[in-house]
Amino acid sequence: MNQRKRNTTAFTFMAWASFIGAFVAMFIGIYTLEESLSVKGYFAVCALFLTMSAFVLQKVIRDNLEDGYESRKRNTSAFTFLAWSSFALALLGMFIGIINLDQILSVKGYYAVTALFLTMSSFVLQKTVRDNNDDEAPASTVNTPFHSNEIKVEE
Repeated sequence: MNQRKRNTTAFTFMAWASFIGAFVAMFIGIYTLEESLSVKGYFAVCALFLTMSAFVLQKVIRDNLEDGYESRKRNTSAFTFLAWSSFALALLGMFIGIINLDQILSVKGYYAVTALFLTMSSFVLQKTVRDNNDDEAPASTVNTPFHSNEIKVEE
């Protein structure tokens, strides 16, 4: 039986291309920013923190939704809190830096839009990679540590 794929090749390409585009655009902007190295470093760290926290948060949200209420959770409440709080701090840190950047509004706008694009493309890429991985795995291996593979027949 053929399982329907959740993501087309075109969507998978778009997810990767948008993530790479956002990431490259952010770091080209940081490299060309006419500020001190410490300011550039701040933005680079914020961009990396934002990217990683978006990946982790998307994973945690999906894990928790897939686990439902009837099985053991893959993510503890503490880890879920850490994912949400690190994402919020990364986003806040990036936008505090943008607001305080001593540049004209168009430059600040560039960084704000690029940060949002990087965030969204991180969520989309993490979802796409996970969907594609799950779709390629044999049905018996998907979520096995946390879900029973037994087929329950209701009479």
